[in-house]
Amino acid sequence: MILNIVILVALVRLLIATDKPFLCSGIYTGAAVIFKIILGTKLLPLLIAAVIVLALSSFYFWLLNRLDYGTLLWWVFAIFGMAVGVI
Repeated sequence: MILNIVILVALVRLLIATDKPFLCSGIYTGAAVIFKIILGTKLLPLLIAAVIVLALSSFYFWLLNRLDYGTLLWWVFAIFGMAVGVI
């Protein structure tokens, strides 16, 4: 759980530096798939989870990229998205 938060914080910082939301969502999805492989998840549930994680993380990073960095709305979405990502 802590590792997930650290990864999300690092990817948000990468997003701020590069303005490439799909790069960040690809890295996040790759990390999620690697963790699920380590845990021994079967192939079909792994693929379904990867598609869901890719779609949600792409939306999250795209939305953060579209909002102005540092505004109240940006912080609300950043913190809410990290809380949802942990669950």
